[in-house]
Amino acid sequence: MRPEGSYLESIRSVVLVGGPAIVAFATVLVMDNELREFEVLPILLAVALALANLLRFTVGLQTGGPTDTGSILRFAVFGAYAGILIAHFPALAGHEKGQEFLLFAILVTYAVDSIALFVGVAVGRHKIAPSISPKKSWEGFIGGIIGGAVVAFALDAVQELPISTMFAISLGAFLGVTALLGDLYESHIKRVAGVKDSGVLIPGHGGILDRLDSLMLNVAVVYWVAVWMA
Repeated sequence: MRPEGSYLESIRSVVLVGGPAIVAFATVLVMDNELREFEVLPILLAVALALANLLRFTVGLQTGGPTDTGSILRFAVFGAYAGILIAHFPALAGHEKGQEFLLFAILVTYAVDSIALFVGVAVGRHKIAPSISPKKSWEGFIGGIIGGAVVAFALDAVQELPISTMFAISLGAFLGVTALLGDLYESHIKRVAGVKDSGVLIPGHGGILDRLDSLMLNVAVVYWVAVWMA
């Protein structure tokens, strides 16, 4: 008879590795009933990214992480979360004005992250969630929101997006909030998994997901804004 821990590890591995790929592909099919040829490569890349990062978490868990059912459910939810959000990248790119919206999401998100980091290092004193992400401060968070609004205003001036200037500014500020939420959620999952980094492809940056945790959620937000404004 197999030990319970070994049995749970097998279930966890199947959920973490297979779940995101299936969810990502199914989500794209639901969002776009006709899978056009140019979308195949981005979808495959998205699925590969989900598999690689979730497999990395699985390896970390197998080297000493928790094996209880509650933790498995957390990672199952994270697998669905990652798969659904990653699927929004090719879906947004294929949308009318999608490339402009995608560029908007990317530039605003990286502006939010960079300004929040700079402000947090310079004047950050009050921590948001020290047990989850010790470097995140309220000062940096506010700076990121302001930075997102300013960059969104600048992008609205040079891009032809079907949104008003005030809406663009509000969206930029809102992406500052969702960027933090995405970052904290991925950090929480890493703490539960007992994994410091989500990969080593980008040295010194904590893994690919640490560069995409904010962007994944923000691209999904911008996608639905694009659908709503179309």
